[in-house]
Amino acid sequence: METSTNTYSLEECIDFIGLGRYQWRLIAILGFCSMADAVEMMLLAILGPALTCYWPSVTQIQIATLTTGVFAGMMIGAFIFGILADRYGRRRVIFTSAVLNTVFGVATALAPNYYWILMARVLVGFALSGASQGSTLMLEYLPSSSRATITIVIELFWSLGSIFEYLMAMVVVPTYGWRILTGLSALPITIVAICMYFVPESPRFYVASGHSEKAERILKVIAFTNNRTLPPGKLRDINARDECGSVKQLFHSNYKRTSFLLAFMWMTVAMSYYGLILINTSIMTLIKHDPQSIASNDTTNSSSHCKMLTTEDYKSLIFTTIGEMFGIPLLLIFLRYFGRRTTCAINYFCSSLCFLLFVFNTHTNPWAVDVITFVARMFINAQFGLIYLYTMEVYPTVIRAIAVGCASSMSRIGAMITPYLAQVLIKKTFHGTIAVYVIATALAAFCSILLPIETRGRELKQATADHEHSMTTAVDDGGTGSSWMITVGNLTSFMTKNNGVNVEGYQPLKQEDIDDVHADDDL
Repeated sequence: METSTNTYSLEECIDFIGLGRYQWRLIAILGFCSMADAVEMMLLAILGPALTCYWPSVTQIQIATLTTGVFAGMMIGAFIFGILADRYGRRRVIFTSAVLNTVFGVATALAPNYYWILMARVLVGFALSGASQGSTLMLEYLPSSSRATITIVIELFWSLGSIFEYLMAMVVVPTYGWRILTGLSALPITIVAICMYFVPESPRFYVASGHSEKAERILKVIAFTNNRTLPPGKLRDINARDECGSVKQLFHSNYKRTSFLLAFMWMTVAMSYYGLILINTSIMTLIKHDPQSIASNDTTNSSSHCKMLTTEDYKSLIFTTIGEMFGIPLLLIFLRYFGRRTTCAINYFCSSLCFLLFVFNTHTNPWAVDVITFVARMFINAQFGLIYLYTMEVYPTVIRAIAVGCASSMSRIGAMITPYLAQVLIKKTFHGTIAVYVIATALAAFCSILLPIETRGRELKQATADHEHSMTTAVDDGGTGSSWMITVGNLTSFMTKNNGVNVEGYQPLKQEDIDDVHADDDL
C-alpha cells in the first residue's frame, strides 16, 4: 500500500509538470516540421502543370503516376518508419526522415528526364512519411488538459507551409523554372534535421521499452525548464518491451474493430483532401479552356496542351487553403461540445455535401469553385487533424507509432487513387468523379459512428492490456448537446457489438471494459 502511494504514472507526472517553455519549444520545432512536410506535398499540385510544359511529351497519365508514386513511397515508408519508431524511438525516425528527404528533394531538381523524377519523388515520399511521427512525439510530451487543443492547433503550421509553397511558386516558377522551386522546397526539411538533433526522445517510449531511468532524466529536464518539480515518489515502470512495434497488437481484441474502421476513414480523408486540391486546379483549367464540357459532363474533348498555372490560379489555391485555417477553431468548438466520434461524423458528412455542390455550381463560375473548395477544405482538414488525434489517443504507447504509421499507409492508398480520379477520370466524366467522393465521405461518416472507443477524457495507455484506470478532466461537457449525443449513442449501441456484447448508451468504451469481455481471447 505504501509503495502505490509513493509512485506516479507518466500521465500523472506530465500533468503535474504542466505546459511550459519546454513544450512550447518542442511545438515550434515540430510545427516547422509540419510546415516543411506541407511544402513538399503542395509541390505536387505545381509540378504537374510545369512538367507538361517543360516536356510536352509527358502525358496526363504520367503526371497522375508521378503524384501516385509519391504516395506509394509514403505508404511503404509510413509502415516501415512506424515499426522503427516504436522499436528504436520517435526522434531517430524523424531525424533520418528529414535527412533522406533533403537528399531526394535535391535529386528531383537535378533529374534529367521524367523517369528520374518519378524515381526521385517516390523516394521523397518514402522519406517524408517519417515526418508524421512528429505528431506522436509531440503528443507524448503534452499534459492531458491541453493535449487535444495543441494537437489540433498545430495543423495551422501545415496550412502556413502550403501557402508559403504557393507564394514561392508564384514568384519562382515563371522566372526561374520548376527546378529552382523543387530545390528550394527541400530546404525547410533540412532545418528540421538540424533542430531534431537537439530534441530528446519521448519519455513514454523509454518507459515502454524498459528504460525508466532515461525517462526520469528527461522528466527532470522538463520540470526544470518549466520551473516546476517532479511529483513526490518514483516513476511507475510499465515495461512492455515485447509489444513495442508489434503489428499484430493492432488486431488485439481491444483494437481490431477500431483498426478496420480507421483504415477506411484514413483512406477517405486523404483521398478527399488531396482530391480537393487537384479537383480545384482541374476545374479551373476546364473552365478557362472548355467550360461547356463540365456542364455537359463530357470533358473528353478538352484541350491537352501546356497549361501553366497563372497568378489567378495561385491566388485561388491560397484562398482555398485559408479555409483550412478556419477549420481549426470550428473543430475546437465541435470538440468542446461533442466527442471525437460524433465530430468525425459531422466533418465527413459536411465534406460529402460540399462535394455534392460541385455538381450544381461549377459550370462557368470560378468564384463558386473557390467558395465550395474553401468550405470543403475547412471540414476535411479539420478531420485530418482530428483523425490523427484520435488514432494517437486510442492506441497505447507500445504501438502508437506503428498505429500512426499503418494509418498513414492506408491514407496513402486513398491518396494514390485520387490523381486518377481528379486528374484523369474527371476529364472523361465530371459527375461520375464527384460521385465517388460523395459516396466515400458519406460512408466514412457512418464508420465514425461505429467506432467502439471514445477517447475524450481518457488517459494515454502504455500497453495493450493496460488496466490502469485514471480518467482525466481535460474536457468539460458543459451539459450542451446532450440530446444529440444520446441519439447518436443509441444508434451506436444498436450497431456496435463485441462478440454479442452491446455498447450501451453513449458511455465511452474503455480498454479495460473490453478486456473483461475478451479475457479468454488469445491472439
